[in-house]
Amino acid sequence: MSDPTDTPRAVVEAYVEGTRTRDIDLLKAIFHENAVMTGWMGSDLLNKGPKPFYKALEANDVGPDYTAEITALNQTGKIATATLVEANLLGLSFVNHFHIAQQDDDSWRIVSKLFRHD
Repeated sequence: MSDPTDTPRAVVEAYVEGTRTRDIDLLKAIFHENAVMTGWMGSDLLNKGPKPFYKALEANDVGPDYTAEITALNQTGKIATATLVEANLLGLSFVNHFHIAQQDDDSWRIVSKLFRHD
């Protein structure tokens, strides 16, 4: 894998790979240290950082039938948005909307993830 923070697409592809393989170090490398994750899990609105996501991956197998598809990716200068549709992640399917920002060192990081599960 090339540098996972080289482009917005590389960041989203690294998210998929890190999720599929439960590579928490890779995921930590692509999320900004102050990233926010907000979304609905059933009737609960969650609004935290990515730590609960990391813990869920550490505690559970993702499974061989996990799939993810980038359905949108738009970049305007130093900001980007991406939509990722996941199926069979920990028994659920998700639609994720990412905000990705270029950093002072020209790397890209996820600064927010907005999600819902089906």
